[in-house]
Amino acid sequence: MSRIVCKKCVLDSDIPDITINKDSGLCHFCETYIPLSPQEKDGYLARMEELFEKYKGRGKYDVIFALSGGKDSSYTLYKLKKEYPFLKVLAVQFDNGFISDRAIANAKKMCEITGSDYFKLTMEKEVLYDTFRKAAESNDAFSKFAKYRASDICNTCISIIKQKLIEKAIVQRAPFIMFAFTSGQSPNPIINLSANLMKWSRNLFEKQLQKIGIDDRDEMFLIKKDVIENVGKDIPFMLHPLCLWDYDEDMILETIVELGWNPPDINDSNSTNCTLNSFACYNHLEKYDIHPYAFDIAGIVRSGDMSREEGLEKLHHELSQPMIKEAAKILKIKMENSRNLISNYNKSLGE
Repeated sequence: MSRIVCKKCVLDSDIPDITINKDSGLCHFCETYIPLSPQEKDGYLARMEELFEKYKGRGKYDVIFALSGGKDSSYTLYKLKKEYPFLKVLAVQFDNGFISDRAIANAKKMCEITGSDYFKLTMEKEVLYDTFRKAAESNDAFSKFAKYRASDICNTCISIIKQKLIEKAIVQRAPFIMFAFTSGQSPNPIINLSANLMKWSRNLFEKQLQKIGIDDRDEMFLIKKDVIENVGKDIPFMLHPLCLWDYDEDMILETIVELGWNPPDINDSNSTNCTLNSFACYNHLEKYDIHPYAFDIAGIVRSGDMSREEGLEKLHHELSQPMIKEAAKILKIKMENSRNLISNYNKSLGE
């Protein structure tokens, strides 16, 4: 039996816990979805501005910003500084060993344009390669919900970034940590962190690392325990302003290209900065038969910021075989029976 795809978004009936109503043709997310109203978005933006006014100047930097060098983070940094030029921003680019040279150049260019300070977070590449290899070889290390939203490799990488940005914000006494998450990636634009929440997050990621065979005794990936224990009252907020702004890929690309951002030199429909992404998607499809971008793309489509046709096209874009093989070579993973999983995935959808 072929998969049934929701008539409104891109989720399908073979994804665990996805129910599609036979009468309406809608998944249960679309049936119950209530988008943020313009008034609610304005309310969140007003609250964000109040926080900026209240906490700016507390430390050397106001914002610790996750800058990948990709289109969304580059645009978010530009719009943030355009809307709030008084904010002092430290843009952190995590070099996971697979960031393209052009993404690094783009990140530095956007920092120059916006007057933000640039910092490249680096770690020993062989340690990262070993970690990503173990993530690729693992099964069910992450929760069911996390597994459906990102690949095991990306979940590991994103968790490292979050842990280290929280740590840096606390050390720098920066009141805000910011990511360029879309409405499909984060439904909550403002997250009030707490010492208990940070401890819970750290403990959860430590257990997930242990499940894939990583013992982070040196706290290379985790928030250092003494940083959390001595946080005091200077607990940062985590903000996702892109959730509140109009999201249009063509507009975003047009805006940043005019500023001097160079389009990616990698063939990946879902990433404009990371050369590991195609392999991460391949690996996730191979293990779980779930496309790791399905939930994020579905959320963007559901919110009206992307057409269903565009979403399906992105979801079913052929993965780059050369990029998959090159990443596998770097990670020392054998690809004896490499196959184009997207083609097989599309056939099961009846495409």
